[in-house]
Amino acid sequence: MTDVPADVNERVTEEWKADTTPGERVRTVMKRTYDPQSVATIAERALTSETTARKHLGVLAEDGFVEAVSRPDERGTWYKRAPRSVVLERAQQILDSMDIETLSTRIAELRETVREFEERTGAESPTAATVADAELDPEAVTEWQTARRNLKLARAALALADAEETIGEDARSGEPAGLLG
Repeated sequence: MTDVPADVNERVTEEWKADTTPGERVRTVMKRTYDPQSVATIAERALTSETTARKHLGVLAEDGFVEAVSRPDERGTWYKRAPRSVVLERAQQILDSMDIETLSTRIAELRETVREFEERTGAESPTAATVADAELDPEAVTEWQTARRNLKLARAALALADAEETIGEDARSGEPAGLLG
């Protein structure tokens, strides 16, 4: 007997609900939520009540994983994934996929790519080059934007690795990890 897709989806949904807590489901939903969403929408996607979703969203906001936002055309608080948590996640993915030496080499290559675009156009960014009517085709603009984004993420990954190493050294030496002071 073959399953009808709706039956398979229902079964998977029920398994997800049975195998996870409401907090885990809210976090999973928010991990993929980059545009502001209402609590009702998040609760529905997380298979939980609005009250429960709101409670877990509050915790995730305190942790910096999500941001509470107000939309001018809507009532209530809406939530989206916090950019900082996305950067940290991507930086960790970079660190998981390459060693520090390779990452350092990649940063140098990306820096050079960005520098070449800046020299070629006389502008500091793709936006500035477009405003100045620099002769760049859309593919070159996209390549420049991508190189700038990847350079920033690679630098964040290197900074994260450095911070993790420093915290590890502090823990081994018994020194408390101080904050800017």
